Amino acid sequence: MNDIRASIVIAAHNEEQVIARTLEALTPSIRSGGFEVLVVCNGCTDRTAEIARGFAGVTVVELDIASKVAALREGDRLAGPGARIYLDADIVLTSRAATDVAAALTTGALAARPPRSFDVHHAAWVVRRWYALRQSLPSISGTLWGAGCYALSEGGRARFTEFPDILSDDLFVHSLFSADEIVIVATDPVVITTPRRTADLLRILRRHHRTQGEVAPAVSPTGGRASQLSDIRALLRRNPMRIVDVGVYVVTIAYARMLARAGSNVGWERDASSREAH
Repeated sequence: MNDIRASIVIAAHNEEQVIARTLEALTPSIRSGGFEVLVVCNGCTDRTAEIARGFAGVTVVELDIASKVAALREGDRLAGPGARIYLDADIVLTSRAATDVAAALTTGALAARPPRSFDVHHAAWVVRRWYALRQSLPSISGTLWGAGCYALSEGGRARFTEFPDILSDDLFVHSLFSADEIVIVATDPVVITTPRRTADLLRILRRHHRTQGEVAPAVSPTGGRASQLSDIRALLRRNPMRIVDVGVYVVTIAYARMLARAGSNVGWERDASSREAH
């Protein structure tokens, strides 16, 4: 494991409720010496930086401005040579997964990530059904976006100079690679804690629909609306009993899209419910 060199960049804004969970999962990787972990706190007014500094081997940087883009740029500036793993502060990435992804990037892959799983234990019924359907769509399972984690080899990172001033960094990165250049590594999945309530789900879907237009190529052909509809039709042919999940999924997305068109550009709409104490 010591021969693998990778940087894990974590942009964090007021993540005191979840940053310890994220770093604890990475502790074996940090101790191995094969990874450097950079937590870039941007505009934090809570204890995120203090908690992160409590983990030996983690480099913590604080920026005054609350900007994920600025945090990603600073993380890139500070990171050493080798592969880069970009991880949201509320996503659990195990050390095994980090090692396996870094290994894939050092053996030819340009862009990669682990599989993803959704923690719906504290979610409302609509949210559980929505994510059950989401998990079943093959066209989305192979994208870099939507997992809270993506990774690039040195060659993959060379596809762009710096992160642009857009909200959807994962969509932007996904748009730079063809489907056959992206590897979903067979390892531990990243764990995504879902929103708890339907209103919380609508909030992040509304944000997604507002921001996906920033990087139009990123949603086609992989994971776009046409691909998802094709997946849904195939799913219903195999299992007509999934019609309830399909109905929940389609109606929720349509309603969120309507809300996005009706609303103004209000910036980053964050789901706080997934960070609530259980």
